[in-house]
Amino acid sequence: MAAKWTFMVYIAGFNNLSPFASKDLEEMREVGSTDDVNVAVFVKQLDRDSAERLIVQRDGQGESPEQLGDVDSGNPQTMLDFVRWAAQSAPAERYALVVWNHGSGWQPDDLEQIYSEVRAERGDTGVTGRELGVRASQQIDRSLFSSTVKEVLALPDAGERGIASDDGTGHSLDTIELSRVLESAHEGDLGQPFELLGMDACLMSTLEVSYEARAHTRNVVGSEELEPGDGWPYSLILGDLVANPDMDGAELGRTVVRRYAESYRNDESKWPITQCAVASDGIDAFSDSLDTLAGALRGFMRDDELGVFKVQQAQARSADFTGELYDLRTLCANLRGLGPSGERVEDAAAKVMEALEPGSYVLAEEHLGPTVEGCGGVTAYLPPPSSRISRFYGDLSFAKQHGWDEFLRSYHRAIRGE
Repeated sequence: MAAKWTFMVYIAGFNNLSPFASKDLEEMREVGSTDDVNVAVFVKQLDRDSAERLIVQRDGQGESPEQLGDVDSGNPQTMLDFVRWAAQSAPAERYALVVWNHGSGWQPDDLEQIYSEVRAERGDTGVTGRELGVRASQQIDRSLFSSTVKEVLALPDAGERGIASDDGTGHSLDTIELSRVLESAHEGDLGQPFELLGMDACLMSTLEVSYEARAHTRNVVGSEELEPGDGWPYSLILGDLVANPDMDGAELGRTVVRRYAESYRNDESKWPITQCAVASDGIDAFSDSLDTLAGALRGFMRDDELGVFKVQQAQARSADFTGELYDLRTLCANLRGLGPSGERVEDAAAKVMEALEPGSYVLAEEHLGPTVEGCGGVTAYLPPPSSRISRFYGDLSFAKQHGWDEFLRSYHRAIRGE
């Protein structure tokens, strides 16, 4: 008989978070699987010869890990294979998938191997050994998938590669790859959307990520900010799920947010902390409210002589995160006092702030620390005019179907006086 839940955790720990992978596995073993809740894990670590997948048992008793060899945890197919294995080995009424990562840990030697493949497939794009070393310390090392790294390394000049690795590419190319994995699982072995997509990874509570996944998961949990290495408190989260296996994905999402914040509340050394759960069925209405704001901002910048500079000032005062991601609530809060010509903007911003209140799109949100004070749990890509807009941003479903992309282009053109 199928369990009520299968809780899948994909641990891409072949990086400097490898010790935390062991810690989190031990936390899961404090609870283990039950008749109602299966805990399925894929794990790859630096100090292991082989990746493994297993059904976690309490105290590790009776586990039979399957050895997978040196598989690439940065390959989307590896993630999909794990999801399919978990669904077949531990069928359930509801499924959660937690992506455990801070990127696949691309070191210079990893990048050299990947670039050798790019050279073989597409020709030499001029990447040097020195550039590979620089890339390893920048945004590219937080990419989820090796396919993203290949796209960046295949760009034709160093300037484009540098921009691509620093402009949030991991939230555009990676987002599309992740959506493909979710879609294949949804329409294949699961036959239903994931009840919860959890991102135990940095910087993934972006509107663009949730929008790309909206058809394939009912709820999404993630952090605006970088996460501490300790990540989620799995023993507490799984303990709550085992105690109440009838909870749905929305309630599990709220549980993750609450337990995550509680686990860091008395440890200010780990702050700032952010965590947010959102519901996919509320994302269209929320995106429409942001469209209204985007349209109002474009009109304001066109009609007010100082409009673009007032928008730039509001952005500068707002909470921002790695990858040119900006918290939407603090941005909207700073779009005040624009004068009579800014009334439409202020009204639209107020409606976005109202939509961020827990209850419809946002299920739960918590933050700790002065630098994230006033945050609402959801970011969007907002490169300042001193940067260039990612060449990959327009590939996202959110950019194609809503007006934020048009606002970004108008904003940058206005700063340049075009």
